[in-house]
Amino acid sequence: MLKRLYTKFQQFIDYFLFGLITAVLAIGIFYVMNVWVGLQYLLANIISVITAILFSYTVNKRYVFKTKTRTWKQSLREFGLFVSVKMSGSLLNMLGLFVFVQFLNMNPTWAKIVLELTIASLSYLISRNLIFKKITELEGRDE
Repeated sequence: MLKRLYTKFQQFIDYFLFGLITAVLAIGIFYVMNVWVGLQYLLANIISVITAILFSYTVNKRYVFKTKTRTWKQSLREFGLFVSVKMSGSLLNMLGLFVFVQFLNMNPTWAKIVLELTIASLSYLISRNLIFKKITELEGRDE
């Protein structure tokens, strides 16, 4: 029964699990850079976001959506869209972190956790429906 359930929702479950790993990675890097290294929290956030975007693209392409791009143009399109969407989310992340910490006096680590969960929830739908389309959906568009 569990195997059948996993098979039915495999893509979403894999996205969730890799998203969780990505969020833990981002939060961990943020914490280390901010608390242990002593970087200002916004600079620590930039480092954690860049690392998380690169990791997330790799695992989403290979293990979640399993897309194969046949041309450099398709690869650049996919990566460019992914980075654009993630950077938009990251800007919201940065703005939210600033607001939560400066105006709501929230602990920076807790603020980061709340923001990661919120932004990740929207990211699945965008990735699935816009970025990681199957090659058959892309053929004809790029030629």
